[in-house]
Amino acid sequence: MILFMKKIITAVSALALSLVLAACGNKLTTTKSTYHQDGMVAVIKGEASGAKQVRYKSANVQGTKKVNSGTFAFSVPVTASKQSVKITAGNLKRTVTVSAATPLADYQTAANKYNMAVAMSTLTAAEQKQVTAFKAPTKASLAAMTPAEQASTMQAAATVKSLMTKATNATKDQQLPATVKDGVHQVLKTGVVRVRVNADGKHLMGYTMIIPVKAMKNKTQAKQFGTTLALLGTSAGADAKKVMKQFAKETKDQKDSQTTMKTIKSNGVKFNVGFSTSNIYVYITK
Repeated sequence: MILFMKKIITAVSALALSLVLAACGNKLTTTKSTYHQDGMVAVIKGEASGAKQVRYKSANVQGTKKVNSGTFAFSVPVTASKQSVKITAGNLKRTVTVSAATPLADYQTAANKYNMAVAMSTLTAAEQKQVTAFKAPTKASLAAMTPAEQASTMQAAATVKSLMTKATNATKDQQLPATVKDGVHQVLKTGVVRVRVNADGKHLMGYTMIIPVKAMKNKTQAKQFGTTLALLGTSAGADAKKVMKQFAKETKDQKDSQTTMKTIKSNGVKFNVGFSTSNIYVYITK
């Protein structure tokens, strides 16, 4: 009986030791404790040996990521406030911080500017001049007018409204949505150009433009890219002419082996360009 009990104790001890050793072999680490903005997201990387996947969760996003050869990487959309991201691999847990990022603009304001510019582009030069020259009268200024002046002003207002309604309806497929959910979403596809936004409540945290590399060899598609880039930049407060001039210069100086381009800055707005084998990515942030 004593011999039997000794065998049981030995077996239990061996099992406990093996579990301890196995637990010691598991680990969960990250390359940093605090991560910063990279484009529209923060990329969190680390090691998780002994786990098939890691789970992550913040106040704004959650998900899982597969562990490959003991390492993992996942992205979290940046927000206007600091985030705590909890990472779990089995029984192991770790929390990292994602620093707050500066909003690019108020989303609704930027979308309205962009959509107005898109609509205006369909009008003739004379119609554009008529729209931009018109100033909506106040109640006080309208009351001070003669009946003839009032009639003329109201007629001008009706004409401008008609022009803009027609232009807006004609460009619906080319416009940004009035509202957008939090996080990174594709909001526009016009021709070969795709546009993503990162939204955080009322804040527009950034734009990403994506276009196939081969499209830049097509004059029509390259022009579409340039127009969209200029309009997005303008909606965020950048000087479109200066940006496009600098972009043309940097593109000309670009070497085939380079995967990024020198950051272009205008009025506090940053344009970072990245290249893959198939696409060009333009990140517009602050």
